[in-house]
Amino acid sequence: MTTVRLRDDGGDGLSVITHNGYRFPNFPSEKAIVNMASVKIRSDDIIIMTYFRSGTHWVWELSRLLLAGELDKSDIHKTSAMIELMDEEEYKDLPSPRLLNSHAPLGHLPDEVKVKKPKFVHVIRNPKDAIVSYFVFLKKMGFSDYHGKWENYVRAATEGRFEYGSWFDHLKGWEEVKKTTDIPFLTLFYEDLKEDTFRETKKLCDFLGISRSDDYIRQVCEHCVFDSMKKIKATAELTGKAAYRKGEVGDWKNWFTVAQNEWFNEYYAEQMKDCPVKVRFTLD
Repeated sequence: MTTVRLRDDGGDGLSVITHNGYRFPNFPSEKAIVNMASVKIRSDDIIIMTYFRSGTHWVWELSRLLLAGELDKSDIHKTSAMIELMDEEEYKDLPSPRLLNSHAPLGHLPDEVKVKKPKFVHVIRNPKDAIVSYFVFLKKMGFSDYHGKWENYVRAATEGRFEYGSWFDHLKGWEEVKKTTDIPFLTLFYEDLKEDTFRETKKLCDFLGISRSDDYIRQVCEHCVFDSMKKIKATAELTGKAAYRKGEVGDWKNWFTVAQNEWFNEYYAEQMKDCPVKVRFTLD
């Protein structure tokens, strides 16, 4: 394991942790990353899996309240059970079913995932909004040392030069896992959740194998609206308010220039030409 400093197109640097050929954020502690492979997994675990800035916090909270069967205003945060961030001691004794989360590909998750086959909820967000959101997130996070400009970041991030690699490799890697294993998956799209949170949360509830009334599901959806979560979770360790920016679909239009958008669209078409997954970049 080493810490390296990567450069954007303008020469500004971002420190990342490299472990077994993969790049992780420069988290305050490296222990969780070193020990990821040996983390004990249960067959009834639920793992929220996303590329960064793709609705992990939102879907984790929806899932938590669906499992609990009652509403609360706890400031418990998804980072408390993030596999590459928190030491296993922090969540190993949680009652079943445990609700875990990660941004890492299968090859860097605990070895027991392939044996125990926990349920995965894979949330996909359009890459333009995800990349914009992470750029802003990096500027607000205390453990990040990146101070570059958007125009120098966008191409580097799209091509996967920084932590967690590219959106395209992440997506296609997990789509291959879905085709080649019998690990149970539910795929949700961030844009669909924004369009009809109740409809998508019902899908989530069914996948989790629990029975909740439509009235309760609606209460969960209302409880987890963006402004409410931003207020309740503001005290969370490490991320706090930085994790909740706008929660919108299509904010990328305020960032991408015409030239950047044209380049991105060409790159996207080439990368996705053999992938059947379709994402929406707006709700129009």
